[in-house]
Amino acid sequence: MTALVDGDWRAAADAYTLAAHRDIGEGDDWTILDPGPRERPAFGLAYFLTAALCYRLAGADERARLRATTALPLAIDARDNLREGVERAVFQEFVGDARAVVGDNEKAKTAYDRAATLYRSHVPDDPVETAGTPLFSAANRPILQASRNTGLEVRWDDLHGTDPDEDGYLAHRAEYKRRQFPRIVTAVLDAGRLHVPRGTTEYNNETYRCPDCGENDVNWIAGETVCLHCSVRVVES
Repeated sequence: MTALVDGDWRAAADAYTLAAHRDIGEGDDWTILDPGPRERPAFGLAYFLTAALCYRLAGADERARLRATTALPLAIDARDNLREGVERAVFQEFVGDARAVVGDNEKAKTAYDRAATLYRSHVPDDPVETAGTPLFSAANRPILQASRNTGLEVRWDDLHGTDPDEDGYLAHRAEYKRRQFPRIVTAVLDAGRLHVPRGTTEYNNETYRCPDCGENDVNWIAGETVCLHCSVRVVES
């Protein structure tokens, strides 16, 4: 997280890459190919995609492409070898994300369309509960972080819509990403900055103030205390 705050995009990308390998599998303990819960490997995929975006910010487009193409076959393999249809849809969503972070937007749109179809074909009994599971949280991470302070910030209802009784409640995720994620990636690259994720926040904090914008809204994340709006370290008032 320190590298993100410092704007050291290559170091941030390297850190996300290492985190991805950690969550994809640790040696002989287990791997993404093992049966069982898919949450941890899904977070690994999210880290690969965030690494790709950081490498693009660093001007290392080939390394960005390699991170995305590392995530891509893992997502496809999970999609094609899971029994639960809604889980297959999530990993198909990751396929779209992997295309979007490197600007392969036409293939991203096709992938998201397929994810939406899978969601509509496999509607869980409780879509809201399903959308709150760790697997879905992992799939949310790249777009939520990338969108921060871009003017295109994504929130829960943006991803899922407002009516959980609609059959398309989860399909809305893929349809929304199809429209917005490529735009968000472009906004990040145009701004030249990826903000830190939202952690524990407090508005109108009386102890700290941002040296850049002067606001006193604070974001505590991974040992850093930064401005909620600028992602720069705050100073004591």
